[in-house]
Amino acid sequence: MRLKMKKTTLILMSLLIFSSLILGACAGSQEAASDSAPMSPSDDMGDGSWGKEESTDYDNNEEAGGKTSAIDRMMIYNANLEIAVIGPDEVMQTIIEMAEDAGGFVVTSNSYKTFNNGRSSPRASVTVRVPAEKLEAIMEDIKALTPNPEEDVISENVSGEDVTSEYTDLESRLRNLEAAEEALVALMDDARDPEDVLAIFDELTYYRGEIEVVKGRMKYLEESADLSALTVNIVAKESLQPIEIGGWQPKGTAKRAVEALIEALQFVGDAAIWLGIYCLPFLIPLGIGAYFLIRLIRKRRAAKKAEKAEVIDSSEVES
Repeated sequence: MRLKMKKTTLILMSLLIFSSLILGACAGSQEAASDSAPMSPSDDMGDGSWGKEESTDYDNNEEAGGKTSAIDRMMIYNANLEIAVIGPDEVMQTIIEMAEDAGGFVVTSNSYKTFNNGRSSPRASVTVRVPAEKLEAIMEDIKALTPNPEEDVISENVSGEDVTSEYTDLESRLRNLEAAEEALVALMDDARDPEDVLAIFDELTYYRGEIEVVKGRMKYLEESADLSALTVNIVAKESLQPIEIGGWQPKGTAKRAVEALIEALQFVGDAAIWLGIYCLPFLIPLGIGAYFLIRLIRKRRAAKKAEKAEVIDSSEVES
């Protein structure tokens, strides 16, 4: 009876694991197929509402009656700004206050100096997380902190990632893992043999660990979609001014020297192209003719030297 109980438990556990894997694969493939259409950041940022986007999907199931169901499309947006201001430290504190007032928080902040030609220039960098729906407005407010936004915004970049398919797969996997957990708990309640209880407990521990991993990943995606990361690099406006000594700007001289070098290299390149395409067809037969002519001249010189050597030898013999 005990042996029969062990076999029955092992068979049920094997069937449970196999069925959960099959259901997870089927559900994941079906839901991933419905969300396979990619979305670019430029498509979602047109109306300024970032984060979770809603789209409609039509369910043709007879039980659903052909009704439409709204699907929240989960987007993760990250942005980078580089601006030039008069006081980098003061602007960094202003950005931190903006993020906190908007319901976000500071991830990192750094203030430092750079040295160039004996001059020190203050710099700062700050990374904040702000609500996704307020990201565009906060970026515009930060650009307004510069003296001249058209010139002092050095770079701006916003990237988006569609994680809807991954999140949907995680939801399906979580449902299957929780169903397997419930089935294992029911088996443990019916088990009487200590070895059977330990075997079921080991499987139950594994499934609960997988459940925690999936829940953690889902929470990370949710928080990343709700709070966008914004990194701002702040440089001093004076550090961007060209060096000028008595009306002389080394930057302009270096620019002209580089332009002259490029022009010279272009002339050499053009000459090589003309030589290879236009002159080469004529130079090849000329080169072949010159080769044979040189060989002929060398043969004649060698023959004359041989004749002179014979004359000298014959004269010595006669004497």
